[in-house]
Amino acid sequence: MNIAVIIKQVPEIELIRVDEAAGKVALPSGPGIVNPFDEYAIEEALRIKEKLGGKVTAVTVGSDRAESALRQALSV
Repeated sequence: MNIAVIIKQVPEIELIRVDEAAGKVALPSGPGIVNPFDEYAIEEALRIKEKLGGKVTAVTVGSDRAESALRQALSV
């Protein structure tokens, strides 16, 4: 069985700030992290692969900064 897991890079929640004077949300400028729910999906896909065989493919869309999300997915 081949499994595709779609992953998304999101800002670290602890680094998000609200600029009350400007009335805006200030997102961190770093590369972000893989959405924690997507990490769960990768882990579950790997469990299924162990039981049934096949391969797991992680897919994302984005700029060059999204490469770090794919590398993080590979490290699971």
